[in-house]
Amino acid sequence: MLNCLKLLLTVTIVVSLTACEPSNPEPEKGAIKASSSIEVINPWLRKMPPGMDNTAAFMTIKNHTGKPLTLEDVSLDWARMGMIHESKIVDGMAKMEHQDQLIIDDSLEFKPGGLHIMVMGIDQPLVDGQDYNIFLHFADREPLAVKFKLGQANQ
Repeated sequence: MLNCLKLLLTVTIVVSLTACEPSNPEPEKGAIKASSSIEVINPWLRKMPPGMDNTAAFMTIKNHTGKPLTLEDVSLDWARMGMIHESKIVDGMAKMEHQDQLIIDDSLEFKPGGLHIMVMGIDQPLVDGQDYNIFLHFADREPLAVKFKLGQANQ
């Protein structure tokens, strides 16, 4: 009888503790749960023809902080420089504008023809399947390393 009471008490405690844990939904396919407050989905680099030393990086950033998040800069160590740009059509002409900072309320998509990370001066040819870290610099946070792969969206 005493063993049954101990077992019942143990099960009750385990169920109670499990019910109190915060619910974190599973990240979307291709998502990187960077922290409990920032999620980076499908980070990828555009595959370029041989001999090109520039490319672009794309992703979706989801902000789970409950307040606006400011992306101030990007950095990397496998190319000369990375910058945040936005492609636009102005007066019928394609144009890229440098973005000093981006405010992310809920989510922000970096996609071909829009926001992207311009990567310039690539040191070595990019290799399929290899990870390429790009550091996202948010205001009032440590830089966040995100692994990008060569390819295309929704691989």
